[in-house]
Amino acid sequence: MYRFFGTVAMMSLLSVFSPLATDAQDGATQKQLEQRDPDFCGAGGAGCDPADVQRWKAVGNKLADLSSADLSQYAYACAKHRDWKRDCETDPVLILKRLGIEGY
Repeated sequence: MYRFFGTVAMMSLLSVFSPLATDAQDGATQKQLEQRDPDFCGAGGAGCDPADVQRWKAVGNKLADLSSADLSQYAYACAKHRDWKRDCETDPVLILKRLGIEGY
């Protein structure tokens, strides 16, 4: 019987504190969270990345097998540094090296 009440108490605490921890780790503001539509944005809000970042993610997916974190870094760098366009279109590993990301 005590086990049951202990489980209920633990579940209650988790339901209260879990959202607080998630919001703190995400670092997103409440306004940003409200703007993300999970039906549209997908996991982690990736579908709400700017259009140019989404295009570079598509290019990166075709060129190399990158982790999602590295793919995101590559895509944002290519969107920001338009002068890297030629390298972005052919060599995502070079872009990652410019960003200090090794291992490919």
